[in-house]
Amino acid sequence: MMKQPISHFRNFDPAKLPELLHSNSRKDFLVAVRLVLREVLASMRVEDHYVQVMNEIKREPCYRDLNNNWEKLKPEARGGKWQKLMERLVQVAYAGRPYCMRCGECCRHGSPSLHLEDAELLTQGFISTRQVYTLRQGSPVRHNIEGRLDVLAEELIKIKEDPESRHCIFYSEHNISCLIYDQRPLQCRSQECWNPTVLEQVWYQKKLSRRHLLQQDHELLELLQAHDERCDPRKLDAAFKQVHETGDVAALNQILDILSQDTGFRAFLIKKSVCDEEELDFYLGRPMVETLLAYGMKVEKDKDGVYHLVAAR
Repeated sequence: MMKQPISHFRNFDPAKLPELLHSNSRKDFLVAVRLVLREVLASMRVEDHYVQVMNEIKREPCYRDLNNNWEKLKPEARGGKWQKLMERLVQVAYAGRPYCMRCGECCRHGSPSLHLEDAELLTQGFISTRQVYTLRQGSPVRHNIEGRLDVLAEELIKIKEDPESRHCIFYSEHNISCLIYDQRPLQCRSQECWNPTVLEQVWYQKKLSRRHLLQQDHELLELLQAHDERCDPRKLDAAFKQVHETGDVAALNQILDILSQDTGFRAFLIKKSVCDEEELDFYLGRPMVETLLAYGMKVEKDKDGVYHLVAAR
């Protein structure tokens, strides 16, 4: 049992979760739940909903299970049940406030992907190809929940994000508002933080791709197809796996070749005035040299002008 069962978690934060899960004091569990709920409600600016939400949480099976059996459960079992309780706590908290408070949280944590329904936003000029980027099929992405590296099963087109804050480029921090609110994408129109099932249903609708927007430009589509084949993110992923598993030097050369071809394609499109530099992320996706960072690697040039793969710091 911990020496300071209650005060120890008075300023509970996620970093203290391992300590909580190893505590045999049920009081520590109760204090942590209350503190997390207060933090959630404070972020929503509805602190006065505390009693209402807490009463609902106490009726939840996952809460009753932990409250009644905390001291009997092993840390691993507590962890799984705690995560389920936290997910339910957030859902109940938001459900008690079924309206938008213009807090800007949904815009601050990234940008939306575009669906077929959003095609007109680009064709009619509400959004330009300079303001979006493509995540190609097979591109490495970080799994939001498990934290592991995963690959995309299908192509996505996303609104660009501010490189420093990571919020959507159409979000105005000053006015806490959307700069294209009346023409915002489907995912944004479906965003209801108090009812996440609406957005979850939209997510599975058909996504917009470059081919939907460029279907009449056969010459350009052929060029993009050639780029996709030679600079396929799945080839890069396979090469990295081969390096990690076997240390094969040939795989390292393959990675450098993919990077070189990707750089060449980008220079070619600009030279032929197909697009400007700001549109490259739409036409060809993110530069492959940036993709390396997902694998913890980067490219450096030595004093002789030779490029090498090195660990990203």
